[in-house]
Amino acid sequence: MKIVLIHGFNVKDAGAGTVDKLRPYLEGMGYECESDAADYGYIKLWWVRLRKHSAIIRIINALHTADVVVAHSNGFNYAIKALSFILFRPIVLIGLSPAASTRVKFPMSVSSGYVFFTRSDFWVWVSGFLPWLDWGRLGQHGYKGTDPRIESIEFTDVVRDHSDWFDENTVGFTATEIDIVIQRSMT
Repeated sequence: MKIVLIHGFNVKDAGAGTVDKLRPYLEGMGYECESDAADYGYIKLWWVRLRKHSAIIRIINALHTADVVVAHSNGFNYAIKALSFILFRPIVLIGLSPAASTRVKFPMSVSSGYVFFTRSDFWVWVSGFLPWLDWGRLGQHGYKGTDPRIESIEFTDVVRDHSDWFDENTVGFTATEIDIVIQRSMT
């Protein structure tokens, strides 16, 4: 089973300091992981909207063989847009502190979706004040829509802030929780 890892916008290391930290854990569980193809580079805040289209095209190309997408922060927004173009392949989508609206519309290609959120996420809270970026507080409050394919899971007790999913003490926990929801989605 192939997992595509997609980093957030404020990343200068192609996700090495965030989503790529999940890779050894997930590969140890038997998953094939890909992140390089979905790397859309470092985008400064004012470029997020202007460079969105080239980023989404790069992610679409990475998703052709994906079974699961794990996306952090703004990478979740780009994943949602990219998955809108994947019509005939069911894909599990997992968002880690997604900076999206709590009522985001999930594309039909998403067979099941999981929103991992933490109420103490400061950066997602800030993103709610930047509506011109299509951002919101999904990563702080969970999904509030009515789509039965989507489940929100709160991790405030373990994950205290936006990128704590990848901290030395929590990255193994994060990978295990990802594995649990993937297994759940396969039954």
